Amino acid sequence: MTGRVPAGAGRPRAGSGSPGPRPARGGWLRRCSPASEEGQTLLLGIGLMAVVAALLLTVASVTAVYLDVKRLTSLADSAAAAAARSVGPDTYYQGAVSAAGSVTGAVPGALTDAAVSDAAAQDLASQSALVGLEGVELVQAHASGGDTAVVTLTARSRPPFLPWGVIPSEGFEITATSTARVTVGQE
Repeated sequence: MTGRVPAGAGRPRAGSGSPGPRPARGGWLRRCSPASEEGQTLLLGIGLMAVVAALLLTVASVTAVYLDVKRLTSLADSAAAAAARSVGPDTYYQGAVSAAGSVTGAVPGALTDAAVSDAAAQDLASQSALVGLEGVELVQAHASGGDTAVVTLTARSRPPFLPWGVIPSEGFEITATSTARVTVGQE
């Protein structure tokens, strides 16, 4: 048994990696250890919390604009309904029916642009302070077809969580249009 070299001496064993020199103890392991990444998880957490907070503030601002549009739409509905109710007995019994059955003069019960505009303005003046919107204005109020009142309002919406130094400080202009129809029934 003397003089013989044991089998596999001088060659790496199968599956043991490359035959090169072994790295110093803890060399590449030290670079990948959790201790070297200390503080990066905290930075990731702070970044994630900032993104979530920005998302929540954006959703809250969009919701505020949506609610302002709903309030303005409600105000426009009220003004249109008041305009449609502006047909009183004096305007309802206007006009004369000829012997042939045709209407001469104004159609009985027809809405006029002036009556719709006046009634919408009065309703808007009585309720605009209650709604809590900035710059509510009556853009248009007219009669369509003699039996429908059309009212268009505009206002400013200023969501509470937007950076007004970056975004125009006057806010966003919102518009709402509403219609109300006069119906006549027999009792």
